[in-house]
Amino acid sequence: MKIQVIPYDRKYRAQSIEIAREMVRDSAYGDMPFDGEKVMDQIEGPFSQGGQYFFKIAVLGDEVYGGFLGMVFRSLFCDQLIAKDIGWWVKKSKRGSAAAIALLREFEAWGVASGAVKLMVGQASGIDIEKTTKLYQHCGYSVVGYNTMKNT
Repeated sequence: MKIQVIPYDRKYRAQSIEIAREMVRDSAYGDMPFDGEKVMDQIEGPFSQGGQYFFKIAVLGDEVYGGFLGMVFRSLFCDQLIAKDIGWWVKKSKRGSAAAIALLREFEAWGVASGAVKLMVGQASGIDIEKTTKLYQHCGYSVVGYNTMKNT
């Protein structure tokens, strides 16, 4: 069997919550409360409606490996569109599989089809920054900045 990237279906809700919980727990956001129901209400609401939003999951059989949430928006500087990730998750035990790249490629195709002239992905979780940067570069992305965070 091969990993498939498919539109989200509510039958994957529990698995999706657990993957998001794992990602948040291990990230720079790990000291914040996690509300899986809120996450899924947003995904099943505005983010699942298409249009300016993209959300798909990677599955092998009935197992969810990860998901990708993105959007297109107009540049502040002109009327051209940019496609940007909002969240990109792969279950810790499935990192290194084809899931991350399969999700990214689907997002890229959607971004281009949506009229985006630039594709942007970032990393704000703090998880494996060097490995993630190498993945992005392997997929043709250039590093153009960085994220910083300060607790209040």
